[in-house]
Amino acid sequence: ASGPEQKWNKRDIRDSHPEFSTACQFGANIVAVVANNGSFATIRMHQERMFPRRVSGSDLHNPDFAAFAQSYGGYGEIVSSTEEFPSAFERACASGVPSIIELRLDLDAITTEATMEELRDEGSR
Repeated sequence: ASGPEQKWNKRDIRDSHPEFSTACQFGANIVAVVANNGSFATIRMHQERMFPRRVSGSDLHNPDFAAFAQSYGGYGEIVSSTEEFPSAFERACASGVPSIIELRLDLDAITTEATMEELRDEGSR
């Protein structure tokens, strides 16, 4: 099948890289979209809401997920803006190999409903 068949978030792909290896080994044409904001965002969101600016253990030093895909023989690309995504997705689908598109996101946009500052303000009340 062509096109995306599975999506992982960065936590899952960090814990489940053998699945990507298997996809490469057996030629599964998948596109994984990894949202990378450098944080365990759900944990960070609750920390900022409850204890503004006093976070612990929620920052991450992530690998280059595009290079990770390439190291297994897959296709990898980093996307830094919304405008870049459609063509990156097309290239990943056309590559014919398992692919990872890494979305580099700003941590301040921690949810679709609130920024980091808004969560901190909420926690300071």
